Amino acid sequence: MPKANALSTTQRRCVLTGIMAAPLLGLTPAIAAAQLDDAPLFACHQRFRAAYSAARAMSNQPEPACNTPEADAYEARFDALVLEECDRLEELAAIPAFTPRGQRLKAEIILALLPEHLRYSEMDGETQIVLSLARDLVREKAA
Repeated sequence: MPKANALSTTQRRCVLTGIMAAPLLGLTPAIAAAQLDDAPLFACHQRFRAAYSAARAMSNQPEPACNTPEADAYEARFDALVLEECDRLEELAAIPAFTPRGQRLKAEIILALLPEHLRYSEMDGETQIVLSLARDLVREKAA
């Protein structure tokens, strides 16, 4: 069970860190004009998905017996995968989305990750507005 708790706590912290950092990522008009698309964002998303998938695949594997060298190695590999996933998520948060498609991608990530990690926590107003904005952006895609 420590694996599940570590994954949940780490992911929640990463998601919230990225979301809270987003307003601080202001850009000058010259920088924004230089970016014609969201290619860096989508490339980073691919790296995030790979790390996310690898961590989930490993979490579905049976764990070695406790207090063995195999268990220690397993936990070290799992921790490294979770850290990689967290790093990629923070990297995603630091890359501005310049197009509606990139903004929707970030909204979809928020909607996929944040509710699960807040499942046992109280939803404060700030979290509710972030989720509301994410739903608005995803709904915009359907329109």
